Amino acid sequence: MKLKKVLAAGIASLLVAGMLAGCGGGQSAESGEDGGVVTLKWVTIGNGMPDNYDSWVAKVNEYTEEKIGVNIEMEVIPWGSWDDRRNIIISTNEPYDIIFGIGKNYVPDIALGAYCDITDMIDANMPGLNEMMPEKYWTAVTVDGRIYGVPTYKDNAISNYAIWDKELVDEYALDISSLVELDSLTETFEQLKADKNDYPVYVKNDGIYYIFDVYDQIGGGTQILGVRYDDKDARVCFTLEEPDIYAALETFHEWYEKGIINPDAATLNEGRVYNMWRVAQGWESAGVTSWGPQMGKDVVVQKVGDTILSSETVRGSLNMISTNSKYPEKCLQFLDLVNTDTKLRDMFYYGEEGVDFEYTEDGKAHKLNQDWEMAGYTQGTFFTVTQVDTDEFNQWEEIKELNDQAVDSAVFGFTFDTTQIADKLSNCNEIWLRYRSEVMTGVQDPAVAVPQIKEELEKAGWQDVLDEAQRQLDEYMASQNA
Repeated sequence: MKLKKVLAAGIASLLVAGMLAGCGGGQSAESGEDGGVVTLKWVTIGNGMPDNYDSWVAKVNEYTEEKIGVNIEMEVIPWGSWDDRRNIIISTNEPYDIIFGIGKNYVPDIALGAYCDITDMIDANMPGLNEMMPEKYWTAVTVDGRIYGVPTYKDNAISNYAIWDKELVDEYALDISSLVELDSLTETFEQLKADKNDYPVYVKNDGIYYIFDVYDQIGGGTQILGVRYDDKDARVCFTLEEPDIYAALETFHEWYEKGIINPDAATLNEGRVYNMWRVAQGWESAGVTSWGPQMGKDVVVQKVGDTILSSETVRGSLNMISTNSKYPEKCLQFLDLVNTDTKLRDMFYYGEEGVDFEYTEDGKAHKLNQDWEMAGYTQGTFFTVTQVDTDEFNQWEEIKELNDQAVDSAVFGFTFDTTQIADKLSNCNEIWLRYRSEVMTGVQDPAVAVPQIKEELEKAGWQDVLDEAQRQLDEYMASQNA
């Protein structure tokens, strides 16, 4: 099987004893309590619980009960409450079976023993997804030779696009293909600011963060630590001092000083709907299917940089099974069905048939409700979702092509074991977070801020973090080249 080949190639060491997570229950995969139907709780993120949850879940459960003997119970946590609620669930061992997550929590939660080791259960319980998904995505979620999460097979590589208001592009006859580098945008933004009396770059407190996407964060969970994706020497660096990042920070400061960036950016928790220009992760046709409609404007898009695949990008959407779940095999069977059965996949992606969507005569999905509360990217693959009737092309195939063409990070497959320096890394990240909003929105001059940040980091043990990351990475690269 595919998975066995991945593990055979990837196991370099035994599990650290403290990371070994058992799975509860000991129930057969073919039976639940007393051989009956089992109920699994799935915790995920979105706009909150759907108004028609009861009727929707009844239809879902009728289907999944017949297929695999499973009923599902959902908890859809609103975006703004996610971090706090998720942390409470994990830290207090609150009962759940499946939980959505992202890379920054994956390794720390494994170290806590929160998630079930599913390595030896995947072949038997997820044959459909295992056959569908590229082998390297299992490699990306492997930690010390074991797997604790099911990656979502979607736009797993990062592709960034500059999104422009088409009306402005036409009015000013802009050649957006020549406006990709940040410093090339300044003159155009100055003109737009003067003519439109508005902010060409309107951001919230996390700023223009896409600049860090060219750095593989190697599981460190902070923007200031990384390896540039195309660095064959695999040098772990303090990203703020790297020429490309530092130059970007200088440009942000220039924009802020010139009034190109909104002056309240550093204190805003939410952005605004309309943007003259912004950069987002996605795919080209999202301009028509998503970005434009969201803004209520026609937009044109321009790809920015390479499409990059790293362990971090694959870990952008994961589903884990609680180490306390009584039915880990059933959880995997359920996730396999969600990923491979188009009828069920559509029920999660679009909602209740006849209420939130309906099928057209030519087999496409017509939305009756534009505001289905669940987030489709968290649930399962895009590639078994029925196309909407407004699509004039297959955007799922576009995404798959981007995945196939992606440039692998130079350190793909490596995960930084932060156990020995966890406190120092945490303290250093907290230092960065104190500065981040003002640095990333241009309020602070990097000539002043970056040395100040570095001085504080060094006192908190930053060099030890860099040295340990480099030591581990050097060992990993040597093992790959052996």
